[in-house]
Amino acid sequence: MASDIQVYGADWCGLTRGLREYLTNSRIDYDYFDVDRDDDAQQFVLAMNEGRRRFPLVVVEEQVVTQPTIARLRSVIGEHALEPTIRSRTRRT
Repeated sequence: MASDIQVYGADWCGLTRGLREYLTNSRIDYDYFDVDRDDDAQQFVLAMNEGRRRFPLVVVEEQVVTQPTIARLRSVIGEHALEPTIRSRTRRT
C-alpha cells in the first residue's frame, strides 16, 4: 500500500535530505522517489514544475507542495491530520 506522503528528490539535494530526515525522525511514513534513478519520478517532477527539476517535491494525499520548508510541510501534514506511525512490538512467548 502506498503511503499518504510521497517525496520526490535527489540523494545529493540537501533540502530533500533535510525533509526526509524530518519525516523519519517524526516517525511519519512516506515513500521516496529518487529522480536520478526513476525516470517516471523525474517526469512527474518536471510536469509539476513547468519543466524544471526543482526539489524536493512532496505530495500529501494528492496535494502537491513544491520545495516546502519543514515548517510548511508540517503545516500541510497537520491540515491532512496525518499522525506519526506507532508500530507495536511483537512479543514472543
